Amino acid sequence: MDNKALKTGVFYNQNIFCDTCEQPIDVDFTLPDYCPDISKIFKCKAVARITSKGINGKNITVDGMVQITLMYCDKDNNLCSYEYMYPFSKTKEIPEECDNANLTATVKCDYLNCRAVTGRKVDIHGAASIKIRVFKRHSNEIVSDYDGDNVQLKRSLAPATVPMGYREKYIIIEEEIGIGSAQPSIVSIIRYDAIPSISECRVINDKIVVKGEMAVTVLYWAEGVKIPQLCKTTFPFSQIVEMSGVNELCKCDVKAEIASLEIKPFAAMTGDCRSFSVNAKVLLKCESYCVNEVAVIEDAFSTKFETEITKNTLPFKRICENVSEKCHLKKNIELNENITSVIDIWCEIASKKVKFEDGKMCVFATLLVGMVVCNEDENVVFYEKPLDFEWSYPINCKCESLSFNPEIEICATNFTILTANCLEIRAELLVSGAVYEENNIELLSDMMVDTQKPSCKNKKGGMVICYTGGSGCVWDIARKYNASIEEIMSINGLDKDDFNDKKMILVPIN
Repeated sequence: MDNKALKTGVFYNQNIFCDTCEQPIDVDFTLPDYCPDISKIFKCKAVARITSKGINGKNITVDGMVQITLMYCDKDNNLCSYEYMYPFSKTKEIPEECDNANLTATVKCDYLNCRAVTGRKVDIHGAASIKIRVFKRHSNEIVSDYDGDNVQLKRSLAPATVPMGYREKYIIIEEEIGIGSAQPSIVSIIRYDAIPSISECRVINDKIVVKGEMAVTVLYWAEGVKIPQLCKTTFPFSQIVEMSGVNELCKCDVKAEIASLEIKPFAAMTGDCRSFSVNAKVLLKCESYCVNEVAVIEDAFSTKFETEITKNTLPFKRICENVSEKCHLKKNIELNENITSVIDIWCEIASKKVKFEDGKMCVFATLLVGMVVCNEDENVVFYEKPLDFEWSYPINCKCESLSFNPEIEICATNFTILTANCLEIRAELLVSGAVYEENNIELLSDMMVDTQKPSCKNKKGGMVICYTGGSGCVWDIARKYNASIEEIMSINGLDKDDFNDKKMILVPIN
C-alpha cells in the first residue's frame, strides 16, 4: 500500500475531567463581646470563593473560603452586622496524571439555613457546589491532501474557533479609602462589596494587556449619626499576562472575579477612624483564540485502486456572536410597611439560564434586591425582594447546537419612592459573553491506496447512465462508480456539484 497522505493538526480543548462536588457548610459561632445580642435576624448571606487550586499527579486540590455575613437587629432595633469566615478544602482524584493541563474551578452557594440558638449563638447549615474542569489543548491529525494521481478528494472548509491558550493570574489590590476629615469617625461596618470589571483587553506578541477597575461599596455606622452612611469608590488596575503563541491577530476573552476580599476600618495615629483598608485578591481568567476556517477533507477515493480510509468525528466549535449589550430592568416593589427613606440599595444575580428559540437567544435571570431603609418609627430595617429579568437577542445562526454562558454585571441600581410602601427599582445590566456553535464533522484521519489491487468497480470501461431522483450531488455518483468528478461535470455540462432536479448523468468508467 502507498501511504502518501499529507496530514495537519487540528487544535481543540479536550476535556480530561469534569465533575461537580458538594461542599457542606456546617458551622455554629458565638458573637464576640463587642457585638450586641440578636433580637431578630434580617439576612444571613454566604459568598463562597476559590482562593487557590492545583493539580499534583492524580490529585486535584481546591481551597476556598465562605464569607458569612449576618445582618440582624438588637433589642433597640439597631441594624447590626457580623462577619464569619469559614474555610474549606476539597480533594478529588482523577483517572490519569495531567501534565501541563489547565484547571478551572467555580463555587456557588446552593442554600443556607440560619437560626439563632440564643441571643449570642448562631447555627448555620448549608451547601455549596464546586464545579471542576481539567482540560488541555489537544491536536488531532487529519488528512489535508494526498500526493498521488487518480485520487478524488472531497474538500471543504470548517469554520472553527481555534484555542490558542488559557492562563490564570492573581493580582493583589491594597488600597485605603478615606471619608474626609469633616466626616464623623467610623464605628463599624454593616456590609461591603467589591465588583471587578474589565474595560480593555489588548493582545500583543506573547502577552495580553488587561485593564479594568474594581467598584467598592461600604455601608457603615458613624459616630453620633442615627442613619448608616454609604461610601462608594473605584480602583483601577492593569496587568500583563504572559501567553506564548498569541499575537495581534488573536482575540482574547478575559474575566475577573474576586478570590478574597477584606475591608476593615483603619485607625490613624491620632486614634480617629476615618478610612477603610481594602485588601482584595482578584483572579484574571484569560482565554485566547483565533477565528478562522480550517481546510478539511471529508471523503476520498481512488478511481483505479482499492482505498482504505479512516474517519473520525471531530467537534468544531466556532464563535458566531460576541455579545456585549447593556439592558435595563424597571419594576415596582411593594413593602409591607411604610418607609421614609432608602439608605442603601443593591442587586445581585441569584440564578440565570439561557434558551434558544425562533432565531433569538433568551436570557432569564432572578435578581435579589437588597435594601436598607428607614420606617416611620425611624428604625433601620432590611428588605430583600426577588425580581425576574428577561432579555432577548437576535441570533443569525442556523446551527442547532448553540451555547452561551453569560456574564451578567449589575452596572447601576437606582430607585424612586412612589408611595410610602412602594418603590420603583431601575437596574442597568451588562450581558456579555460569546455565543458558540458546535458542528460535529466526519473527517479523514488516515488514507491508504493499494496500488497492487485495482478497483473492482472499474474493470469494465465505457459509460454508465445514471438517473437521479431529483436531488443529489456529483460526489456521491463519482464515489459509487469510482469515477472522476471533473470528467462527470465536463461531459454533462455541470457547473456545480449539487443539483435539485431530475437528471440523466453520463458517468465515464475508465
